[in-house]
Amino acid sequence: CQRYLYAPLGSMPISEIKTIDITKIMNTVEGRLYEDLRVVLNSVFKYALANGMLTHNPMLLIPFKKAERNNRRALTKAEKKKLFERLEMPEFSEYKLPFMIMYYFGLRPCELEDSHFEGDFLVARNAKRKGGKIEYKKIPIHKDFRSMFNTAEVTMPHRTDVLNRIFKRIMDDEEVTQYFLRHTFATVCQQYVRPDIVDIWMGDSSERLVGRVYTHF
Repeated sequence: CQRYLYAPLGSMPISEIKTIDITKIMNTVEGRLYEDLRVVLNSVFKYALANGMLTHNPMLLIPFKKAERNNRRALTKAEKKKLFERLEMPEFSEYKLPFMIMYYFGLRPCELEDSHFEGDFLVARNAKRKGGKIEYKKIPIHKDFRSMFNTAEVTMPHRTDVLNRIFKRIMDDEEVTQYFLRHTFATVCQQYVRPDIVDIWMGDSSERLVGRVYTHF
């Protein structure tokens, strides 16, 4: 967000920034970036308003445009087979561990960086907590896969957006994303594990998300 805001607004006192100045910036972006910029700017101006630095919030006239989301789903049996086979190829070997962790533990890509193996468990920081609250989840390693994981060191080879492009290359399909791995994990777990336990592993509310969004029988 900073590179879009600093040049046009960085030298201006916050009290002099008008809706038209913000509109010029917002007209240059779209999708999730539009959403993120609007959230950041609205938070800044609301804080300034609460501290008496402004008489009104110039963001009130900036419309909220929800970005279109691609529907995500669990991987099919054929897609799983393709994933496992292609991860054995030398060109994709360094990505095998991060994608297998997402597949077998349902981590969000951004949670890889703050995760590690501890005995027969994977410990990861839950990324979806408001107000900067720090909370960890502890997910057991299935006994059939302990030899694969419990001595491994979790690495984050690239940014999440780069990993997503690599995942598309592995699957040779522009429609799939690495988030399909999380949906696959949830779908399998819901068939064998109590929903409240799956809720803990996923790091989401079962009423809000796990059963309604992530499960694809």
